[in-house]
Amino acid sequence: MATISTPTTTTAADAGTPDARSKLTSAVGTGCSVPAGLERALTQVARAILRLGVPRHALAEGEEIDRSGYWLLVRVSEYGPIRLSELAEAVDLDLSTVSRQMRDLVNGGLITKVPDPHDGRSSFLSLSARGAAVLESVSEARREALAEAITEWSDEERTTLAAGLFRLAAGLQMTPKGTR
Repeated sequence: MATISTPTTTTAADAGTPDARSKLTSAVGTGCSVPAGLERALTQVARAILRLGVPRHALAEGEEIDRSGYWLLVRVSEYGPIRLSELAEAVDLDLSTVSRQMRDLVNGGLITKVPDPHDGRSSFLSLSARGAAVLESVSEARREALAEAITEWSDEERTTLAAGLFRLAAGLQMTPKGTR
């Protein structure tokens, strides 16, 4: 039988307390080796990361980019020149949705679109110089927010967190698509 508990929010001040640690190791239903507290903590982190948004001070006067646009810039920077259909598949969104978002990024000068020399129906998308600069500026502002959140952590704690998150991300990439 699963243990049901009310969702709670752990603040930065109490994150290292014995009570918070016990939440991470609380019992869950039979057959599940991941504690419910770990899943809740990761959900809180994901929500907090999404709430960071795109800081206005990271953009030039008159420049606009929303969270979706930021994440598409991140993906294009990771994959290099990529077809729109491949990008849509990589971000698990409909082609029409990604097409609209990419059109705005192309029109804003953040993404370049180059025809595929082997397939005239297709184009490759990549970051423009301005797109790379915006991505770096926004990423730097987000890193500053993260640094502020872990300012009291030791170097060892920061390294352990980064290693664990990279390992978790790699493991999640290996899960069947239907569970992502």
